[in-house]
Amino acid sequence: MISARSLFPVLNGVTPAEKSVQKVILLEKNESEETYEEIKKQYGVDRIFRLSVFLTDKNALIFSTPAGPDMNETPEDLLFCSKEGAAVMKNLGISPYIGIISGGRKGDIGRNATVDKTIHDAETLLEILIREKMPAKHYTILIEDAIKEANLLICPDSLSGEMILKTAAGVGEGREIGNILLLKKGNGGSSGAPIYLEQLTKKANPDDLKILKEALETSQG
Repeated sequence: MISARSLFPVLNGVTPAEKSVQKVILLEKNESEETYEEIKKQYGVDRIFRLSVFLTDKNALIFSTPAGPDMNETPEDLLFCSKEGAAVMKNLGISPYIGIISGGRKGDIGRNATVDKTIHDAETLLEILIREKMPAKHYTILIEDAIKEANLLICPDSLSGEMILKTAAGVGEGREIGNILLLKKGNGGSSGAPIYLEQLTKKANPDDLKILKEALETSQG
């Protein structure tokens, strides 16, 4: 089995792109909804999204967001997850390449309003990311193509993000490393909160989460 320690260059002598002074807190398994609500209340946070970190069955390291506990509603939510996810990766010494996933191909527009929204939101997000010179591509519904090139997947919604992790690592032969909570304030400012980590699948190895915690702590200098 590949060592989780080898996944994060920051643990192997590579200097992270950025540093912070936040603490990293490991949440217990099966945290209740009250835990998330307390975090929101304490730090003035409106929404919490997960950044899932896992290996595919081919040992490709993937970061994927958003996932629960909250549901994203706007392209701004997806932009927040893209920027925060990319910042985490850079801190770990990993260069992010963003793969945006939507519910269908462009030729599917007009068939279903829900699918249409995911495609339009994905195109809006792509325009913003390109304008801000962040490497990104809209892979439509072709997640199998995205994971060949991208290492930060932006899912159309929090439900699909949750299902991707549980399918890849909970049911399939992938491997969950851990989940980082992304805390979004309504005004876009920093929450000043610690970084919270948790596990979601029963197959997850707690030692992998501890290594991710160490990597995040190391990246913050």
